[in-house]
Amino acid sequence: MNILRTWQDNEVYNKEIEINFRDCDINKKVKLSAIMGLASDIAGKDYTYRGVSHDKMIEAKQVFILARYHFHFYRIPSVDDIITFRTWEKGIKDGYVFRDYEIIDSKNEACILASSTWLIINPDTRKIIRPRNFTLTNIGASEKVLDCEPCDRIHFNEEKLIALGERIIFYTDLDANGHLNNANYANIAIDFLPNNFRDKIYTDFYINYIKEAKLDEVIKLFGYKECNDYYIVGKLENNLCFACKFVYI
Repeated sequence: MNILRTWQDNEVYNKEIEINFRDCDINKKVKLSAIMGLASDIAGKDYTYRGVSHDKMIEAKQVFILARYHFHFYRIPSVDDIITFRTWEKGIKDGYVFRDYEIIDSKNEACILASSTWLIINPDTRKIIRPRNFTLTNIGASEKVLDCEPCDRIHFNEEKLIALGERIIFYTDLDANGHLNNANYANIAIDFLPNNFRDKIYTDFYINYIKEAKLDEVIKLFGYKECNDYYIVGKLENNLCFACKFVYI
């Protein structure tokens, strides 16, 4: 039996994870959604380790929500691999909080890098709180340099969008916040990729979260290919819900 470790190394929170069968796709490679879900969960565990649990954030009416992700892949882990998530805060800018990740394989080599962008909101009013007004802990500003730039706003060509289908939001899609979990957007995007793109190797994935999707709402999916990129855009009625981009080899 593997004993998985969790530890703090100065500003870096470290957690070992074993890739389970349920986390993998038909090729026994870890799903993008599994990596995304682990990344957001481990950000929360970093704060809990520092004495700021999610319950404390709810009580203080100051919670983090994801705005953007960028993942860069050197290698996609497989079933039974043990990987180490390393994460740290990268400071604040323009009302956002930045957090980086380095995912290390059993050979102590980076297999995935990630940059995440967060907002702080009041969970009752959904109003944005400036990071300087976050009162529960200091937000770190690491000088560690990662070869994975933050995800900017994804610009896509509206005129090129091709209708791909619709996806209703089911009860099991929801998380404890009552809306579509951030990792499930990746599952939806991949489900609506053309068949010849699903098994292609991608090096980068970018996503912008714009409007939360809730129970029984219907996301209309659109997409198009441009050079080595494939864009997937989701809309709730006429409002943009999310936009993402896969960068292929």
